[in-house]
Amino acid sequence: MTDRQTLELAVLQMARQSGEPLDRYTLYTVRNGIRNALAASERHHQRMSAPAYQWKKPAPRR
Repeated sequence: MTDRQTLELAVLQMARQSGEPLDRYTLYTVRNGIRNALAASERHHQRMSAPAYQWKKPAPRR
């Protein structure tokens, strides 16, 4: 899987080629978007690889 920095540089290069201004807000938006997407992907991977959960009724205290 590609790392975060490589993805950021690729997205910024695409923005440069399309003529979008690269101000601080754009850099902030790109970094946060990539960070959130990678975090969501990691959470999804953890959910899919977790063992199945089966609820068990608690035993009486007596």
